[in-house]
Amino acid sequence: MGRWGAKSLIPLSLTLQASLGILLGHGYDLLVGYVAARNTVHGLSPYIGGHLPNPSYPPEIQGIGETPLWPLYLSLSYTASGGDLFTFNAVSKIPILVSCLTTYALASRLGVGGASFYLLNPYVLLTSVAWGKPDLLASLAAVAALLLVERRHLSALLLAVSLNIKPLGLGLVPAIASYLGARRGAEYVAELLLLSTAIFAAPFLLLGWEAPTTPQGLSNWLSDVGGISPTNLIDYLYGWDWGRRSPLGPLIGFFWLAALGLSALAVSLRRPSSTSGLMQCSLLGSTVFILLRPSVSEQNLILPLMLLHLNLRSPPRMRLWASILLFAALNLSIPQLLYPVNPEIVPDIYRFTAGIESSRLLARFGASILFYSIYFSELFRVIGVCGSSRRG
Repeated sequence: MGRWGAKSLIPLSLTLQASLGILLGHGYDLLVGYVAARNTVHGLSPYIGGHLPNPSYPPEIQGIGETPLWPLYLSLSYTASGGDLFTFNAVSKIPILVSCLTTYALASRLGVGGASFYLLNPYVLLTSVAWGKPDLLASLAAVAALLLVERRHLSALLLAVSLNIKPLGLGLVPAIASYLGARRGAEYVAELLLLSTAIFAAPFLLLGWEAPTTPQGLSNWLSDVGGISPTNLIDYLYGWDWGRRSPLGPLIGFFWLAALGLSALAVSLRRPSSTSGLMQCSLLGSTVFILLRPSVSEQNLILPLMLLHLNLRSPPRMRLWASILLFAALNLSIPQLLYPVNPEIVPDIYRFTAGIESSRLLARFGASILFYSIYFSELFRVIGVCGSSRRG
């Protein structure tokens, strides 16, 4: 598509994003964000959860899972909306909408094909402005840190901000440190650690937040299972009453930790010396960090998809993002996006699917296998393209 043709899509994308942002929102995540924002406005921690009666989910809502910058913004949305849930849902999407447009502008400036992927692609829009989670925003900041790695202080600040929106970009750290070399890499990691800790700790110290769920959240990263990860088979074998917890507890997460260690070692041994090498190693790190976790949400995948895009210089293929949407439909994530306009959507969904629950869970597991198969075939495409470039 030509430059003018792509730019002409911006008004259409804005209209579509605004409509999706206002009308849709993942029901439970919306309630979690609302309670977190309400807590913050009332001087409480967003991580302690609270009581919020509703027709679709239990009234006791858990604390938010994102790092502090996102609940701080949500508290502003709560204040601006006057506490109205529907208005809060719309206002909270503004940074996400801006991140879609900014990612399009960045991809266009880099000259990669298919920058309009971030304007109208169903996967991008449904898991960002429709869903209401800040994964695209955090991923954009992480990619910016990657692209500006030669400006180390700015890069470290951008990555620290990204991690304090949502810690998706941790998988990029070994690639960046290795690319910069031993001394500069160590300085970068130290600066990143200092900045990230300062940003994270500031609200707890200045606002007096309690943090009982923060240590628990760290252990949950090892023992939670499900989402698009094939570990969602646990739901079929043990049922929803198991609560998406592995019967092996944190042991199931040790494979992920071992994979992280091995990938970091591989990246350090390779020591990328070019921008293309840095991008490849970042894709590897992001793949291991996000896709090999025992629990993976659909919206988490935007960062590895962005890195695939940058490496191949063409947008993710339809079969890849469509397999995620297939899973999201079988996972009942997509129908739950209707919560703002139909607060009783969840009981309606489960009445409709009650007779096919076992089949749905098996089909969802099959969709996970399909996605992982396609994703890793795309990953091997990156290796093949890069290998051909080196030989040329």
